[in-house]
Amino acid sequence: MLLASALSALCLATTAQITITNTTFPAAGDSLVYTVDNSPIGINPATPPGGPQTWDFSSLQSDDQLSFVYSPANAGSQLANYPGADLVILGQTGETYFNVTNGKFEVMGFAGGDPTGLGVNVLAKFSPFVLERYSPMSFFDIKQTTTDLNLAFPTDQPPLDSIFSGLPVNIDSMRVRINTERLGVVDAWGTATIPGGTYPVLREKRTEYTTTGIDVYVELFPGFGQWVDLGTIIGGGGGGGIGGFIGTDTTITYRFLSNTEKEEIAIATMATDLNSVETIRFKQIATTPTIEPKLDFAGNIQAFPNPAVEWVRFDCTNIPPGEYTLKIFNILGKQVWKKNYTLSGTTSFRIELDDFKKGSYIYSLVDKNGNSVGTKRLVILKP
Repeated sequence: MLLASALSALCLATTAQITITNTTFPAAGDSLVYTVDNSPIGINPATPPGGPQTWDFSSLQSDDQLSFVYSPANAGSQLANYPGADLVILGQTGETYFNVTNGKFEVMGFAGGDPTGLGVNVLAKFSPFVLERYSPMSFFDIKQTTTDLNLAFPTDQPPLDSIFSGLPVNIDSMRVRINTERLGVVDAWGTATIPGGTYPVLREKRTEYTTTGIDVYVELFPGFGQWVDLGTIIGGGGGGGIGGFIGTDTTITYRFLSNTEKEEIAIATMATDLNSVETIRFKQIATTPTIEPKLDFAGNIQAFPNPAVEWVRFDCTNIPPGEYTLKIFNILGKQVWKKNYTLSGTTSFRIELDDFKKGSYIYSLVDKNGNSVGTKRLVILKP
């Protein structure tokens, strides 16, 4: 009798596990809308593996909103550089292209502002494509992938011309090498509750190791030169602004997915020790993901210089007249600075960094209704 009861309970538990299918892949016309809590309190997504489990995220607050609008690939101006692309996101700083098959949803690359924040435009192609989602996804799945991205810049354009000017040798060009190793393990299942709803979910623990290297082409004499790895000279985190990008960063996220929704129900970004949560992005319930919203404006904000040392200037473009707040968060998601501004059109403002410590920060400009103009990374270096 006890054995029969145990087998019955095991069967019920097994049938309660869901499988994620390709019906959750984004499609042309979808707008996936999320809310972000930059300082989640009292929430632990890093529970032990297994199931069934219950994750209560109902206390999450709204600090920011994100919207990803997917269009047919032919809506992008850079489609010729991404043959075979199916979808594109037309963002404020560039275009991101996607490849979609029955079993994979992949990022092909990006055209626009460079991911290092140096302020130059790039044509970035991942090799191989970045696997963002796959189908079917089931409990116990393990996916290990690696991808490379190589970006080359001439050094005679701003801001690189000022960085390399005055050196005893001629630096003809710069090359950024980015390698990303990702391990995704579907290690738990159960239900997740966010503000406005409860969903059956699978939990994927995703660990990413991103290694960045920078080479410069040194012209030894006219017509002859060689590539030199800056990491062998200055090491990671040194060498002025450029050295701050060199090295390996580790990112751990817990991703909660349902087979009924195209948005991830929640994505929790953890501190590397897994003892604290930096941010949680979660599905915004009050939005239908198959309706493309009207974008109010295409405003943008950019920090310069980035990395910064003593001061940083924020350049704003295409800003509708109104009241805005600039917020700066540390790597743990804690707000460390904010100030209100009255902005319109194209304008700039500068802040001094005397009270900031060395490290990586996130800055976000929002209007009075909480709509984000831009959320980006700022690196601060100190002598």
